[in-house]
Amino acid sequence: MSTDVKQEFAVIGMHCGGCVKSVTGAISKLPGVRNVNVSLERKGATVEYDSAAVAPAAIVAAIEAAGFEASLR
Repeated sequence: MSTDVKQEFAVIGMHCGGCVKSVTGAISKLPGVRNVNVSLERKGATVEYDSAAVAPAAIVAAIEAAGFEASLR
């Protein structure tokens, strides 16, 4: 049984490509993250991850540690 999940997160406070890169890097470092797509236009991130290895709360915490506000969509 697959534990892969695709989840949308709202990211508030991004205003440039550097912000996108910071958020992408912060999420990518988490164990179990398979793919990250951060969009400045959508003000959010789509994350594919193994739910057995990382919880949504850890992804939100990583975004917030990078200096942005985040929540599940």
